[in-house]
Amino acid sequence: MADGVLVTGATGGLGAATARALARRGHPLVLVVRDVARGEALAGELRTTWGALVDVRGADLADLASVRALAGALVRDDVPLRAVVCNAGVQVLDGVRRSPDGYELTAAANVLGHVALLAPLLTRLRPGARVVTLGSETHRGGRRAFGFPAARWVDAATLLDPPLDAPGDPGSGRVRYSTSKLACIALARELDAREGGVRAVAYDPGLMPETGLARDYPPVVRRVYAALTPLLVRLPGARRVRDSAEDLAWLATDPAAEPLMGGYVSGRRSHAPSPTALRADVGADVWSTCTAAMGSSRARA
Repeated sequence: MADGVLVTGATGGLGAATARALARRGHPLVLVVRDVARGEALAGELRTTWGALVDVRGADLADLASVRALAGALVRDDVPLRAVVCNAGVQVLDGVRRSPDGYELTAAANVLGHVALLAPLLTRLRPGARVVTLGSETHRGGRRAFGFPAARWVDAATLLDPPLDAPGDPGSGRVRYSTSKLACIALARELDAREGGVRAVAYDPGLMPETGLARDYPPVVRRVYAALTPLLVRLPGARRVRDSAEDLAWLATDPAAEPLMGGYVSGRRSHAPSPTALRADVGADVWSTCTAAMGSSRARA
């Protein structure tokens, strides 16, 4: 079988749309999903519509035991990969919630789980294989972040184990999300700089109202957001899911995207991230702290 593309969080939103875009291009796929039944349903669609070769693998990126089992199975089965798209992620707004291993849930799913998946695979990926992490302009804050507060980087240990929210600070969950996206950008730069020839890039898909970004917000906010979605997709910086998915599939597989490797990409163009995301010590800290955490648990009662 030709080398395939692994996509995490593949059953909905950007992940499913990216899987469809890759299937149309004829790429074999490995879909990493939490809900295997939904994953198999999508795989059936891809096989029927485009004749795609699809391998569905169940895993929860926020659970290190689950990720270790997934990575071990991929290595044992000698699954050939040309690209890994680190799409899975969550946004938690209601206080500090913990993963099964005791780490803050947003960081566990968005950052730690992907490091735990990549670490055993990197030496098995061929030179030129690509890793795409999902960044976001939320890491920068300001107008293009659509009201999100900017990342507040301390270090990777604090990312994984932050202090409890201060009373009257409802924005802390959003800060944790934007900081996790800064970590994803820095992680891509770190991976691309490592020996072995694997290329990496961070991709900003833009604001995608169609993906249900407000699903963790209060009910009244969700209703307003749903009603405004047809208008929100027309805002500068907002994008339709299918357009972001086409660009993400292109970035992961097309030879023409090679000059963008090592960078931070929006659409099909390179952009400068925040100065903090550019710091080599931040990417190194993300990698070393997460790899150290892979075999440990901070589970709490």
